[in-house]
Amino acid sequence: MGDQPTSTILSVGTELTEGTILNTHFRFIGAELRGLGFFTRRAVQIPDDPDIFRRELRAAVESSALVIVTGGLGPTSDDLTREVVAEICDAPLYFDEAIWDELVARYSARGRQIAPTNRKQALIPTGFQVLPNRVGTAPGFLGESGECMILALPGPPAELEQMFLLEAIPRIQPHFLGAQETSASVLTATALMIPESVLEQALQGNDAAAKSRVRWSTRVAHDRIVFTLRGGEENDRRRIFSDLVERFGRVRVREGDVVPSNSLYQVLKQRNERIAIAESCTGGLVSKLLTDIPGSSQVFWGSLVTYSNESKTNLLQVPADLLGSAGAVSAEVASAMSEGLLRHTPAEVAVAVTGIAGPEGGSPEKPVGTVWISARYRPVGQLCKRFQFHGGREAVRRRSAVAALLLAECVLLGLEADLEY
Repeated sequence: MGDQPTSTILSVGTELTEGTILNTHFRFIGAELRGLGFFTRRAVQIPDDPDIFRRELRAAVESSALVIVTGGLGPTSDDLTREVVAEICDAPLYFDEAIWDELVARYSARGRQIAPTNRKQALIPTGFQVLPNRVGTAPGFLGESGECMILALPGPPAELEQMFLLEAIPRIQPHFLGAQETSASVLTATALMIPESVLEQALQGNDAAAKSRVRWSTRVAHDRIVFTLRGGEENDRRRIFSDLVERFGRVRVREGDVVPSNSLYQVLKQRNERIAIAESCTGGLVSKLLTDIPGSSQVFWGSLVTYSNESKTNLLQVPADLLGSAGAVSAEVASAMSEGLLRHTPAEVAVAVTGIAGPEGGSPEKPVGTVWISARYRPVGQLCKRFQFHGGREAVRRRSAVAALLLAECVLLGLEADLEY
């Protein structure tokens, strides 16, 4: 540990200890804390039991420089975080009128009347800073008890992650690491279609990383891994990033937090062009990722889920004899699917996905996880590529969707499709 500040994570909620909900907090927060230079001593799941909560929080405060409590900030009687933190820190709760006014306004804007029980969410331990919740209703808070800093975050992952990244880190960093480590000493980048273990091995084996004081952390999302390089000299961080780009290619390693669907959307929007999609094994997932983006109607012409051979023939005019000779999962059929899209739609870009998501349907020649993707652009032609994905059905579908988005971007920008997983 050396001079590393220590941390403890306490996740509160009987739904976690009973396994009703999967706890993703430890992985996310632990990785971020490691990147900030913390040594996490313990990560504990606690039921909604005030006696257990008090005991664990008191022990954590006495042994760690930073304690992060997740969950227990809702409006119900079993949400205990405010009360327990206030008791342990001898910081009586006060009613924050500004929080309440904001909650009332938020509910009114939705045409709803706020319940009196929500007043509990405006209670804050005296002397603690309020952390605004940009996604949900429960604010977090940050304060000190002796030499320990205590951070309380909401339980829902989307709320927790945004609050931690945007509100908590800017307050934690100067307190523990001093002014020398600011946003200027951080490089955020994204790894696409790179397994977490492969990325970690690449970082561990990097000469510049080994010879410098640069630390890294990773945040795994369903479509990408966001990694952060912190500390050291800017030249060291840049060298590490450049080494990764050289190893994996500039399509798969990019600076910033890059969402694949948004990246493709931006290219299409800038060119004022539209995309049409034909999906088999992904069952509409590629289309979903694109249409999750507000304003995607500007670039998304539409899609077809052509799951059966019959639908491929009837809707995309894929020849039945081609399906019989090459098979539905083949370069020939993927190419015919995208060609059919451009023939029958006004879209400038067409993407077709066909594959075997499993767990059944594979063969020695085409095992489960075999996926062919064709991305076709009217002015220049197509890129058609085979992928071999591993994992369960959901993993194969998800990775196929990301590959389709990236392949479409490659054909639009004239980039080499150096994609694999």
